[in-house]
This record gives sequence, structure tokens and C-alpha cells, in this order.
Amino acid sequence: MSSSNPDSQQIGQNRLQIYHKMKCLARVSLLAIVATSAVRANVQEAIVLEPIVITARKTEEQIRQVPQSITVVRQQDIENNALDSSGAIAATSPNVVWQNSTVARQFFSIRGISSLGVPNNFSDGTIGFTVDGIPQSMMSSQNMLFDIDHVEVLRGPQGTLWGTNALGGAINVTTKQPDGEHEVKITTEYGEHGYAMGEATLGGVLIPDALNGRMAIRFNHFDGDIDSLFTDDLGARKIGAFRGGLQFNGLDDTTITLTGNYLRDNSNAPFSLLRGAPGFPISGVVTEPDYVTTHADVGLNIKHEFENFSLTSITAFQNNKIKSRTEANDILIPSFFPLVGSNVWLGVDKEKSFSQEIRLNSLEEDDIRWVVGASLNYSDLDHSCTAPQCAPFPYSGLVTMNTNLRAWNLGLFGDASVPLGEKWEVSFGGRLGHDDIKVKKTNDLRVPSLIGNSDADGTYLTGRAALAYKWSETAETYVSIARGHGTKIYPLFSYPNNGIVADAYPAAENWTYELGTKVALFDDRLELDGSVFHNDVKNGVLSYFDPGIGGFATTFQSYETSGFELQARAAMTDELSFNAGLGYTHTRLGSDGASSLFEGNRVPNIPEWSVSVGLAYETDAEMAGLPGSFNAAIDYQYRSSRPADVQSTFDLDAYHIVNARIGWKNDGGDFEIYGFGRNLLDERYEKFGAAGSFGRQVVSVSQGRVLGVGISKSF
Repeated sequence: MSSSNPDSQQIGQNRLQIYHKMKCLARVSLLAIVATSAVRANVQEAIVLEPIVITARKTEEQIRQVPQSITVVRQQDIENNALDSSGAIAATSPNVVWQNSTVARQFFSIRGISSLGVPNNFSDGTIGFTVDGIPQSMMSSQNMLFDIDHVEVLRGPQGTLWGTNALGGAINVTTKQPDGEHEVKITTEYGEHGYAMGEATLGGVLIPDALNGRMAIRFNHFDGDIDSLFTDDLGARKIGAFRGGLQFNGLDDTTITLTGNYLRDNSNAPFSLLRGAPGFPISGVVTEPDYVTTHADVGLNIKHEFENFSLTSITAFQNNKIKSRTEANDILIPSFFPLVGSNVWLGVDKEKSFSQEIRLNSLEEDDIRWVVGASLNYSDLDHSCTAPQCAPFPYSGLVTMNTNLRAWNLGLFGDASVPLGEKWEVSFGGRLGHDDIKVKKTNDLRVPSLIGNSDADGTYLTGRAALAYKWSETAETYVSIARGHGTKIYPLFSYPNNGIVADAYPAAENWTYELGTKVALFDDRLELDGSVFHNDVKNGVLSYFDPGIGGFATTFQSYETSGFELQARAAMTDELSFNAGLGYTHTRLGSDGASSLFEGNRVPNIPEWSVSVGLAYETDAEMAGLPGSFNAAIDYQYRSSRPADVQSTFDLDAYHIVNARIGWKNDGGDFEIYGFGRNLLDERYEKFGAAGSFGRQVVSVSQGRVLGVGISKSF
């Protein structure tokens, strides 16, 4: 669209106004923190921020000592959105997006590094995701998180330590461990639209100096809040989950931790909705969708401390399954192939995986930090599809297509940080990776032309290097460069042509350049960090709706992203704390690749601006004549508009989210009653969008406002 277009000028003016408002807000917030700190410093004892310890480099370090952009998401942030924990991670992390159209089509992006459109299989991601050091596929990264200690969001390529497909970054989830700490706790919540949550936690010492245990169980229910012309309300959820663990520490210098998890998630979210339909959000599906996700895993972590280093082994088995019934016929949405009645698509995805990592680490007190190790990951995925798009005419909708995708990934890795005198530190690392992928396509009618197989492999290097300068004990500046690498991609929804399976799409690659600063001020009461970055990506797999064929097409494309992050957290008083994040990402699709049709367009579903602000307050309840204490928290998030698809046919609207919580605790702190409001503004923001048949715009939407109360009791 020409820049002289009035709409374009207005959009530009709006963005400029938003930018100036954000800049003013940041200045005012900083001045408020400084002023408050100066006043309180003379009348109160020393107030400091609690140090944040992370494992971004496979060892425990304070976040301010790690030369990369990192956000740590608190347990409370996850609990504020119990039905969408992945969305909660993105909401509080600058330049992070959780793209959520429907079950099995959900993925993270960081700094604009993203699946371009819809992922073609469960390895077609750009962000690594691990839970307690165990790598997760895209099937399990969408599962609800609970009994969490914290989540680390690591920006920039993380393949060196966190494996393949971590081009844009990694998300490292740490759950609460069976470390012997006594905890017996019950929490329950009730709210609008049939929302209910119940959670019980039990942990402590089972055998003194030998065995600890911990277990947690969670149930969630939601009736749904999307109107439907022919079915019950859509967007409903029923979730049951269990996590348990045993930790054996009866041997000298050795800790053995065995964990197990199970989850079942039943939902009925619609595939898409007609944007702007009267009564939006409203669905016209004839048959109620049904999605059942199950996940089970077992993990074994063995750690032994030698005199000069430590040895860690992490072994895991996982079993994932998604059974889906999708209604493709929505009478509100015109179709190229109009059908009377129901048009149900059936799909089953089953994945079994095994992972093993063995590594050696330097000791925490050593001046030179180092880690070396090896990893192995194996995935066996079966996908079946009975739907018109899964097979060509005349078999469309009549044949069930089956895909078996097996992938091996082997890796050797190392990383080190070496001080150069008192001020400088250099860190560097690399990984040698090898992929071996085999795909086999069959069908239930044994049609010869729809049977075929193919294989692909590749060996590659990834790595990173950083140079940091310490201005003082509380201030550091760093510069870094990193290279990321993905895997070759076989689309699950493709079918053979005369018995020939098309070659895999090439593996995505990228280079990332970053400059950042971290500083602590006012006697560790305020921490600030900022970073600027540039990403250059080649061979990003791209899926888009092609009106010429009335369906989706796939190709690959280069693209670039640039931007910055600013983050702050402060202990303003002993009662009031503050945290904030501001992110900007500019994206541009390039000309290199199989198609130059989209050159100059933005990466879909990536907002340029992301903002999060949080305030937490706790004070004695004496003012109300009560024992105990009051606590309150309010969080605000903003995301700017973003293109729905690679063609930039329309933009998804900008949105603002406000969450609030207020509670009372007794003197012992073992009983709390609280009220909460999630999405107080009742924003039905658009999570995903595409241009459908006849140019109609279709989207998926977020959950609306939920007001409720909760009670928590510890024993």
C-alpha cells in the first residue's frame, strides 16, 4: 500500500504516538522509582532485591552474570492464567509471542524468529522448550504447567546447550523438586463461566538423610465462553494432571531424582471464527469440535560431585497423543467447496520419544566456568488424517492418510567462560549436531500412488561467542554473536505424488548479533537490563493460503528481524515491588528462498511493540482491625497490531490486558483467601488469523474476562 494512503499515514501517526507515550511512561516510572528510593532510604533498613538464580548455561548463576537477554517468569505469573500457562509466559516477556490457533497448532516465537504461518510438523519450531532439562516437542510444549518454581526465557540462538531448533531462543521450565522441604497445601478457585481449579501439593522427607518425596495434582474446568449456533458453548476445557518425584540422597556426593508426569486435556475450541460476525465471537459449526491431549513422561536425573567437577545424566521417556475432531463447515464462513451439514476432519497424532544427556560441569566456585557433554534424542511420530485436504481427488475425504516420521538427533557440545583479568570475560561454545530423518506415507485403502517414503540427514555446527566488560560489581556490558540451526522439514499434511514423497525442506539457519547492558542501582534495589539485536534467517519454512488452489501451500523464505528489549525490577519499599518490560521487533521477509512473492512483508503474528508492567503490594491488616496481612497485585500487558499472514491481507488488532488480585493472609501465613480478575477489560483479542475463502477474514480468539475467588491452606 502506498505511503500516501491516509490509512497508512494514520497508522504511522498512531505508532509514533504510542512510541512517545511509552517513552514518557518509562521516564516517569524510572523517576518514580528513584524518588521513592531516595525518600525511603533514609528512614528504613536496607531493602534489596532477592537475587535471581538461573541455569541458562547449565549451571547455577545469578541472572546479572549471564551475558544474554533473559526474562524470568515467576510462579505467580503462571498461576494468573491457569488455563494458558504458555500464554502467561509470553505475556510477561518482551518480544515473546505464544501463537495459539487451536490444539496442535500452537508455538512460541522470540524476537520475530517464528514458524512462518502454520507449523508443518511437530519439529517445525524455532524455540527450544525444556522442562527440568528434558527437551519437549511442540506436542508437549503446549501442555498446562503447574507446581512450577520459575521459567527462564532465553533470547537468541540456544542450540549450543539446549539442542536443535532453538534458533530464536529457548524456554527452560524448572519445577519444584522433591528436595525434602515440607509442603502440604490445598488451593481451590471458582469463577465465571464455570471456571474451577483444585490443586493439592504434598512434599517432605520420607526417610531422613536418604529419601525425599513430592507430588502435586491439579484439576481445571471451564464451560467455555464462545457462543455457538448449533452446539454448546465453545472454548471449554477439562484438565487433570499429576506430577510426582522421589529424590535419593543416601550416597555420598550423589543425588538421584526420579520424576513422573501425566496430563489429560479435553477441549472444544473452534478451528476458526468469522471476524466481525454479528455477536462475535460466535461459531456456526454444525458438529462440536473435540480435542483430547494426553501426555506422560518419566525422567531420571543423576548427579555426582567429584573433587574437581560434577557429572550429570538426564534420561527421559515421553508419550504424547492428540486426538482431534475438527468441524470444517461453519455456516458463517463461505467456502470454495460448500457442503450441506457436517464436514468433520479426524486426526490422531501419537509420539514416543527418548532423550539422553550426559555432561560434565565445572564446580560453582571455580573461576573458569565450563561444561562439555553429549546428547541423543529420538522421536517416533505417527500421524493419521481423514479429511479432504489430506488426499487428492478422487480420494479426498475417503481415504485415511498415515505418516510415520522418525528422527534421530545426536550432539556433542561444550561451553566455557574465562575471566581476562578483573574487568573482562570471554565466553564461547559450540555444538556438533547430526540429524537422521525418515518418513513413510501410507493409506488405509493401499492406493499405490499415495504410498512412498523418503529420508534426509545433515551434520552441522552451531555456536556462540560473547565478550563482557564489568564496569563495577553491579554493572556489565556485553556483545555477542551466535549461530542457530534447525532440522529439515517433512510436512505431515502432504501426500505422495505417483508414489514419490517430495524432498524435505532445507534446514533453517540464522546469525544473531546482540549488544546489552545489565546494571544494579541504589544498593541492589533496582535492576535494569537492555539489549539490541539483529537476526538474519535463511530457509524459514513458510505456509500460506493460496486462493488459486483453495488451500495451503508451503515454501521456504529468508527474513530479518531487529529490535531491542528493556527490563526493570525494583524493591521500591519493603511493601511495594515493581517490574516492567518493553520490547520492539521489526521484521521483514527477504527475497532469498523459493519465492519472492512476499518480499518486504512482515513476519506474521509478530507485534512490533510489547509491554508488560506489574506492581505487587503487601501490608499489615491492622488498618482494617484484622490480624495478618493484605496483599494486592496488578499486571498490565500490551501488544501492538500485527499481520495475520505472510500476504499481509489484514492486521490483527492491538490489545491491552489487565489482571488483578487482592487477598488476605492470617498471621501464620498458612491460610489465604483472595479474589481475582483475569482479563479485566474483557478483551477478546485475536490470537491467530488468516484470509479464508472469498477473502473472508477468519481468526481465533482469547478467553474473555473471568472474575473469581480462591482459598489456599497450608498444613
